[in-house]
Amino acid sequence: MNRVVVGLQWGDEGKGKVVTYLSRYHDVVARFSGGANAGHTVNYGSFKVIHHLLPSADFIRNVGIAIGNGVLLDPQVFREELVELRERFPGYSGEILVSENAHIVLPVHKEVDRKVDEVLKIGTTKRGIGPACADRVMRANVRIAELHDEKRVRALLKKNLSLKSFYNLTFDVEKALDDLLEFYNTIKGFVVSSLQMKRTLEGKNVLFEGTQGVLLDLDVGTYPYVTSMNCSSSGVSAGMGFPVKVDETIGVFKAYTTRVGEGPFPTELFGDEGETLRRAGHEYGSTTGRPRRCGWLDLPLLNYAIEVASVDTLVMTKADVLNGFEKVKVCVRYKDGKELLSLRDLEKKEPVYEVFDGWKSLESREFDRFVNFIEKETGKPIKYISTGERLEDIVEV
Repeated sequence: MNRVVVGLQWGDEGKGKVVTYLSRYHDVVARFSGGANAGHTVNYGSFKVIHHLLPSADFIRNVGIAIGNGVLLDPQVFREELVELRERFPGYSGEILVSENAHIVLPVHKEVDRKVDEVLKIGTTKRGIGPACADRVMRANVRIAELHDEKRVRALLKKNLSLKSFYNLTFDVEKALDDLLEFYNTIKGFVVSSLQMKRTLEGKNVLFEGTQGVLLDLDVGTYPYVTSMNCSSSGVSAGMGFPVKVDETIGVFKAYTTRVGEGPFPTELFGDEGETLRRAGHEYGSTTGRPRRCGWLDLPLLNYAIEVASVDTLVMTKADVLNGFEKVKVCVRYKDGKELLSLRDLEKKEPVYEVFDGWKSLESREFDRFVNFIEKETGKPIKYISTGERLEDIVEV
């Protein structure tokens, strides 16, 4: 059975924990998009692991991992995570696959990212993802597939250097070449073609891991305040390099809403209200450490994401964060009364709230009413509820 997990908000929904938990029912976890701008934190109880590039598999159970061609690899981050994997899980014997068609993020891409964001004010993670995607389209980037041929890598780096002259940037081609060849020696045992990846995964139960969230998807998110890739369920096949049959799409959402960076956010809370929610949920970015913008759950946006991603079942996370709140609000519609069919002019939307009595524990009647209301309004079952930070703090409803 193949399943895909996607975030239904602006990322940071707790997908890493959810994917790691669900991976026990699968042979392989495959990431199909994103790069080191993603940050999935998994709390194993005695220690935490933050995944930026390695898929969030249950390494204790030796679940295999695969990285598709849609992922942008940062060599330094990838090496560091491989070292941590071996240190944290010395007995890990799962299969590791890396598509040779995956592109590489060069150090100069991060410099371009900083310069570009000073002008565009998107609020990126400065991890070089956008510029690497741009070079990918310009046919001036380096893929894993080129790393076995020193002459080809050098030629691509020189082409890339010429492009960077537009930004008055330069870099040492020979040093970059040496670093990439060293990186290739580290990972060449994992590298496969798209066809080899397809054949290896055929007949296995694969869990496809989405990064960020539907509202940050390049095409169906809150453009231009989005990531540079397709992170909705529609990106699975392109990100793996072959058609993928998905049996179930699982959407993850928080019991409230957060956002990092710029862009519209109808239910955003300011002042003491926003800070209270931020502190209760420890809402600071795994990748950047930036404080996240916080607000109440937005059902029109949630329903938009559910339909766009063709979600079958839901996972609610961080419900426990709202324990002890006297009142909990949910945006049920906007004041203009229109169904949200497009994210155009989202910054003009004014929320209309349903107010719920708060709850002290997730066993309370008030919380049950909250869950039942969301299921009714979305038309989708909430199959799992995260009840705490640790990996095992999940109940199957």
